[in-house]
Amino acid sequence: MRCLTPAFILFVLFCQLNNNVRAQDSTTNCRVLMLNIGASYKGECKKGLAEGAGEATGRHRYIGMFKNGMPNGFGTYYYEDSSWHSGYFLEGLMEGKGETHYVRNGKADSTVKGYWSGNEFCGKKYVPYTFDGASKFDRYDINLTPEAGHTISFEISTTSGSPTGVPSDLQGKPGYVLRLDDLNAGNNIILRLLQSIETPTRTFVTYNISAFPAILYGTLSNGDSFKLHLYKSAKWTVKFYVNR
Repeated sequence: MRCLTPAFILFVLFCQLNNNVRAQDSTTNCRVLMLNIGASYKGECKKGLAEGAGEATGRHRYIGMFKNGMPNGFGTYYYEDSSWHSGYFLEGLMEGKGETHYVRNGKADSTVKGYWSGNEFCGKKYVPYTFDGASKFDRYDINLTPEAGHTISFEISTTSGSPTGVPSDLQGKPGYVLRLDDLNAGNNIILRLLQSIETPTRTFVTYNISAFPAILYGTLSNGDSFKLHLYKSAKWTVKFYVNR
């Protein structure tokens, strides 16, 4: 099977764009929801938003795939300083394998190749999150969906039970189930509690996260804390296990 190079993929996108009978521009109310490329648009459209192959221009320019009015899929983003990034995008952010080309006056151009997540360069390995607090748990598991999402669900389990009517001053001490007492986010990210369930040995909590990347600061009922930096928009699931 032929390996598709970035240049070949871009060529296919250009062909789709130029031959598409449904090509539209900004005068037909097909919108791009990114300010820097939202002045004009030519390409495929769905329900008034850029969807499919297209080209959007403003202060910057983007040629590639769109979804719900945002760069989503493979494409190339051109900046006003003549540098450009070719690779994969998710909800307008660089996500996955790609390469950034820097144009430098009087010097040789430079290229950075590797993986990005939430516009953050990860190096040669795809790393969509960092976690500070692993030593607080006997076991932990952090997973995410490949597609976009805006939720995080915590499952915190212990080997001991949690009797009904436990006084608040005993919560979190050995013999009682752990809870996620507090969760905050930095950089003006808004968290909204969607669900909270408690069983004799587990607690389940789900939050909506307004935007990514997001830095979360959590505190458990035993006083332990953790920091979780999520780069990628996804449906996240986090499991913490403590052997009490």
